[in-house]
Amino acid sequence: MESILFPELLAGPIIRRVDSSKAYIWIATSRKFKIRADCYAITTRYEGNEYDKIHTTSKTQTISLGENLHIHLIKIAPRRPFKTNQLIGYNIRFKGKSESFDLDDLGLLNPVSPNSIVYGSLKYPTFYIPEKDTNRTDNFLFGSCRKPHGDGDDTLSLGDQLVEEHCRNLPERPQALFLMGDQIYADDVPDSLFRKILVLSRELIGRREKLTSIESRLSEEPYQSSLDKINGRKPIIQKLAQFTSEKSFNHLIGFGEYAAMYLFAWSPVLWEVCDQRELNETFDEAVEKGHIYIRSKSEKLRLHEKIQLKKRYTDQEKQVVNYRKSTYKIRRLMANIPTYMIFDDHDVTDDWNINAEWKEKVSTSPLGKHIVANGLAAFWAFQGWGNEPTLFKREFIYLMAKYFRELQNRGKNIYYKVWVKTLWEHRPWYFVAPTTPTAVFLDTRTMRDYNQPKTKKQEQPVVQINPPQLVNELELKGLSYLLKRAGWKRKRPLLIISPTPIVGFEIIEEIVTKFSVPLKMLGLEVETAFDMEAWRYNGKGLTKLLNQVAKWNPNECIILSGDVHYSFLVYSNITFSSGIQMKLKQITSSPLKNMSFHKLGQLVKSAAALNQVLQDDETINRFADKSYHIHSVDKNNPLKKDFLWKDELTYHFVDGYSIIETENNLGYLSISPNKIETKLIKESVEE
Repeated sequence: MESILFPELLAGPIIRRVDSSKAYIWIATSRKFKIRADCYAITTRYEGNEYDKIHTTSKTQTISLGENLHIHLIKIAPRRPFKTNQLIGYNIRFKGKSESFDLDDLGLLNPVSPNSIVYGSLKYPTFYIPEKDTNRTDNFLFGSCRKPHGDGDDTLSLGDQLVEEHCRNLPERPQALFLMGDQIYADDVPDSLFRKILVLSRELIGRREKLTSIESRLSEEPYQSSLDKINGRKPIIQKLAQFTSEKSFNHLIGFGEYAAMYLFAWSPVLWEVCDQRELNETFDEAVEKGHIYIRSKSEKLRLHEKIQLKKRYTDQEKQVVNYRKSTYKIRRLMANIPTYMIFDDHDVTDDWNINAEWKEKVSTSPLGKHIVANGLAAFWAFQGWGNEPTLFKREFIYLMAKYFRELQNRGKNIYYKVWVKTLWEHRPWYFVAPTTPTAVFLDTRTMRDYNQPKTKKQEQPVVQINPPQLVNELELKGLSYLLKRAGWKRKRPLLIISPTPIVGFEIIEEIVTKFSVPLKMLGLEVETAFDMEAWRYNGKGLTKLLNQVAKWNPNECIILSGDVHYSFLVYSNITFSSGIQMKLKQITSSPLKNMSFHKLGQLVKSAAALNQVLQDDETINRFADKSYHIHSVDKNNPLKKDFLWKDELTYHFVDGYSIIETENNLGYLSISPNKIETKLIKESVEE
């Protein structure tokens, strides 16, 4: 196959971190360019729009990740601070060896084109910086869990509709988009997309990672034959990498594969390349070309396996269609709204760092350690870098550049070991976003505290469930420092973004708590089966977090979360043993595209509604004892006097009659002086 000639622009532009002194724009290209950006203050007049050029300087940092993949982060600094509540347009200009062009030349500023990234009659994509005014209304979009072949429509695209409706009306226009984890599913790749990723990743990087030098068993059978085939990677992932994902048939391994997945997620470009290069194939075509891995040996079993695989392939392909269609709207959305992102497990692999045993096994597996490093490197390049660029020091950037240059040139792997070590040990991935109100993003994956208890030898083995503290004390101290550096002060409102809910859905979490030990005794790996990663499963970790929030002492604290594949709204009134009181509002929006309950969704919603009706009291009362165990308060378990803290939970309706939503949705939050409004946008944006 001859080399692919990629379009100049692969993905973006994406607006990243923005404040009055600077704005960052992320972009991915297939060739090296000198890039600069121009900004315009837009004023709407009766006769049309006026565009006054803003005096700015732009500085672009570029990392070459492959021969045909270059990531750019453009920093735009105005001579005088950007005006608040001012619609600001921007254009990006590219200069190569023999050509120069801008976004208009690429067809992105043509309002009638499906590739357009502008709204209405505006000439440019836009953003704005909200005024820090206590009397204003602040609006946000948020969501998580977006899988290409997840059931249902891709609701992230509905954000584009909402921004389009309010593109000039800044009091109503969302000021930021929060993506709270599982922006990609590295461990669960649809069959119909896997071959495309494999082919395009090699072309993007220009070289194939020499995996046999990392794990020699990949040169042996059956691994050698299955590595690059659809449905062939699960034994490799589970036996050689020591991962625990149950859907790892097509798990991403190489950095180029992670990169291609991000490009498919955020841009229509690679989808169009697949059409042009005729990379799309049906299941029967894939079988004929030898692209499907069939494990069974006997002819009868092989036929049965093919029938099952064909159903899976075609079912997934149907769901991928609307994911692909939505990329046009998602590209426009992300070109017009500051976007902040944090990982959860699927951005790297399912169950990532779920417990101490998992982390130990993977860290001692050369292939597992390599894949995690690739996942983190891709997260940095496509997500993390733009959140807070100053958190990534010159030495970090230099190492990334050197390693990827070495990867392209098939060098001697001089930087490999330090590259892996740096990514595994990098801190911080957490950050503070300069939104209004200020937003704190928690890293609940790489800074866990497993506090494994030391056990004595006993005659009878004791089954112990030890979910981790999702955030350790070092991270809490680091966040306090970043808040102070950002100028945030006590008695101001605060948003906390936690990938998994801090205040969970008590009905479901209580069931998991009650049945975890019996299931463990039967030999079921509970942590994996139920993802025992809710905050309440480690009372010590939850208590430390609550104490830290109390020390921060915001006058309004709103928690936004995803992860769990259902949505809910809960208010928590907390009283500490010291008498200090605190109120939290937890809003969970999940999934964007990955319904897990299928036909059971309505049953779950009805059961939750019935449970609410049958409750003697609308509130659920809990307390944490001195041993950090969390108990529900009822007539059989009254509140103890020596509690660490107690709380009252009140769940609110999210769709008129149920306190839980199981369909795909995009979260919408509106904060005004006298009101906090939440919507779960599912189909169309309503006033």
